[in-house]
Amino acid sequence: MKFRKIFIVLLIKVKFIFALPIDEDEIEFFYNARFGGDTSSVNQFLSDDFIYEHIPYVGLGVEVHYVDESLLIIETIEDSIPNLLQKGDRIYEHNNKIVDSLGLSTTGAVGDLQKLIVTKVGDSVFQEIKLPLKEIQKKQNLQSFLETISNYANRWYEYDIDIIEIISTKTRAVIHYRWEGVKSPYGETYVFSSIEILHINRKTKLIERIKMFWSEKQFRDQFK
Repeated sequence: MKFRKIFIVLLIKVKFIFALPIDEDEIEFFYNARFGGDTSSVNQFLSDDFIYEHIPYVGLGVEVHYVDESLLIIETIEDSIPNLLQKGDRIYEHNNKIVDSLGLSTTGAVGDLQKLIVTKVGDSVFQEIKLPLKEIQKKQNLQSFLETISNYANRWYEYDIDIIEIISTKTRAVIHYRWEGVKSPYGETYVFSSIEILHINRKTKLIERIKMFWSEKQFRDQFK
């Protein structure tokens, strides 16, 4: 009887030590709020110094929208292309090919030169720029992350997310999930799967960092 009591006490202590600060129901709520664009609920789970780390990729470090037969640069990744391209510049040709709505296809190894024909913001003169491909990793702070999930949710008519598996330790959780959505009623269904690692502060029970592990190409290829 005494041994049984000791075993039960040890079992309770082990569960306490290795239990995640937030439970699986809360994690599922967080992901549904995130992809539903509920920034108020998402914010309650995140620390003030929260960082979202995107998966590293090889590219030029710019985000673009196809506007008026050119690729308008809407964002540059910090330090990826200093003093060469900036927000508001337009790209008209990439490696001697006229750009289109598919965006930049920057295939190649780190260091491979990419030839661009661009106009600088506020200028109509065409310029030739050559840039090497780099390994890029985008990181977002709390405010940027909340803005992104709000904008993302507004692009979709309907979505569904399935949490496939959660593996946790006392301060980390590995989340494997599958997302699918449509842009209009009876429209095509777009799908991606992802694995993310959540770093959680055991005392505050807030998420301090999320690291993303998935291939964006899997998703982007569906738009071709």
